[in-house]
Amino acid sequence: MRILLVQPTTRYPNQRLLRSRTRWLVGITLPYLAGLTPKGIQVDLVDDRLSPIPYQRHYDLVGITATCATASRAFEISREFRQRGVPVVMGGFHVTLHPEEALEHCDAVVVGEAETVWGQVLEDARVRRLQPRYQAADFHDLAGLPRPRLELVNLRRYRVKIIPTQTTRGCPYHCAFCEVPIVYGHTYRRRPLGEVIEEIKANVRITGLKNIYFIDDNLTGHREYAKELFQALIPLNLRWSCLWTINTSRDEDLLDLAKKSGCHHVNIGIENVCQESIASIEKVQNPVQEYEWLLGRLRDRGIFYSLNFMFGLDGDKKQLFEETLEFLQRIKAPMAFFNVATPRRGTPMWEQLNQEGRVHNPDAEKYLGMVCNFIPKQMTPEECEAGVWRCFQKFYSLSSICRRLLMPPNRYIFQGLPSNLFFHWSASRKIDPVDFY
Repeated sequence: MRILLVQPTTRYPNQRLLRSRTRWLVGITLPYLAGLTPKGIQVDLVDDRLSPIPYQRHYDLVGITATCATASRAFEISREFRQRGVPVVMGGFHVTLHPEEALEHCDAVVVGEAETVWGQVLEDARVRRLQPRYQAADFHDLAGLPRPRLELVNLRRYRVKIIPTQTTRGCPYHCAFCEVPIVYGHTYRRRPLGEVIEEIKANVRITGLKNIYFIDDNLTGHREYAKELFQALIPLNLRWSCLWTINTSRDEDLLDLAKKSGCHHVNIGIENVCQESIASIEKVQNPVQEYEWLLGRLRDRGIFYSLNFMFGLDGDKKQLFEETLEFLQRIKAPMAFFNVATPRRGTPMWEQLNQEGRVHNPDAEKYLGMVCNFIPKQMTPEECEAGVWRCFQKFYSLSSICRRLLMPPNRYIFQGLPSNLFFHWSASRKIDPVDFY
């Protein structure tokens, strides 16, 4: 039996597909599904953004993972294989949130987590009796997970040589714009720590790489577990990055352990500098008045960070864009990402906006946060989009880069300057830097 696992690329609003010879980071989904696949089944992986889809090869099953941004392309790929008589199963966040829509374009869907159903999908495909829907009866306890088969990935096609690793699943918070709590049933689960460490060691041996990134939506959602993890990482002499929430900085012991264990970058969803807007998305873990000293604790330890912002929330006024830039210059933030708030179908924020009749362009949720799909309360969608691009271009202007990193030189120069200059190139051409990830 031979199967193909596909990661679709995204499609721009002008219908052009996003193509490139390389991308920044390797994803974990396809190698992990390959690890879930029993021995004896041949598995091919293809990243649609980097390589052509091998439609001409014979496969017994094609599996396609789909996010909101890649769903339309996923449906197109599925249609081509099905016309050739090849059955297609789809999964991923978008499919889990909208299984009926996906079923219009494929033979079967996996709703939610795949661990306990993937074997049955493969067996049913082998005997040509695929069921329309596969869904686990409960959420996995994360014990005994297989190692992602990174040896199937051509790492030369990825600019940053770094290994994806998962330690937790879900998030303890319930932000109104976020689909993570919905997909994972408002659970926050942790893998056995020993299994995580053994997987990391195995991946280091196989790839020769000692840089890892934790794909967890919130690595520090359970502080004691995070501390045990960081303590266990110290002897491995790794460099690692992750996502965590800004209130992680309240725990200085945790920060010290993170630095000691090799933390070299954290990405934080700071979202907004308006407390009214933060309250409107129920992001209770983000106290705006404490941002500066919480981020200062990262700077004191030399932990490099990047911040995510979203605009168009109910408290956002037109002057918020300039207020955000002033805040970032004041704290000399090393990196930041700017987006239009993009509520996904199925989230509380989407439901509220839809009930209020404010969703004016539902398809815009596919376009990676640069197109406003609803009507903000205090600006037009066009003003919101223009403000986001203005933040990108001003924050990554050469004068801003100099003020934040070079005047005077600070400890973020060597890690921050190359990425800031690249983002300057991207923003000046009005290309979303996230496209390169």
